[in-house]
Amino acid sequence: MLNFILMPGNRTPLKIMSNIVYILINESMPEMVKIGITDNLKERIKHLSRHTSVPLPFECFYAVKVEEDAKKIEKKIHEGFDQQRVRREREFFYTSPEQAKSILEILEIMGGTNVTPKEDIVETPQEKQALENARKKRVKFNFEMINIQPGTQLEFYKDKTITCEVVDQTKVKFRDKVTSLTNSADIILREMGYDWSSVHGPKWWTYQGKSLSELRNEKET
Repeated sequence: MLNFILMPGNRTPLKIMSNIVYILINESMPEMVKIGITDNLKERIKHLSRHTSVPLPFECFYAVKVEEDAKKIEKKIHEGFDQQRVRREREFFYTSPEQAKSILEILEIMGGTNVTPKEDIVETPQEKQALENARKKRVKFNFEMINIQPGTQLEFYKDKTITCEVVDQTKVKFRDKVTSLTNSADIILREMGYDWSSVHGPKWWTYQGKSLSELRNEKET
């Protein structure tokens, strides 16, 4: 995407290169992600949520700012996920956000900057409430869904040194206290500086390199 600005006294537009590569998710279509580029992430999310024919706002799962030509990077990423592409002319892919993020993280290792928003990007209180309601309505996760037994150790997605232990079908032991996946993930994310109104615990805890949400989706499909 290219945007243009006009400098004072100059009728020649200057090109503003898109330099942010992003992964967006939407609770109304959990089986796919959107991978694209922009120069203004918040405005892009608002625009898509406002003008795309989906009932819920988009959420940014991961975004990285790069110094290189983001258009070329986007093209290569799209080629890599070509078999999972929903439609040729669209930027939607049948893949998990975790899998897409594992590719984009290479850009961060090569000097890119993680610019993932630390809060939901919504324009109205109604949008925020709709997003929270959708997160709550999804069938509650339990470990039996993915054949994980009590005593199994899980790792946090953003920091593999942070762990918890499965206690029963819905609870884990985290920092010597029995709690839920969501509550423990919320504690960690807030300590990291994120201020989301709600989080989905299974997205943030992993087993054998895959998030619990990803393992659940594999079982269900």
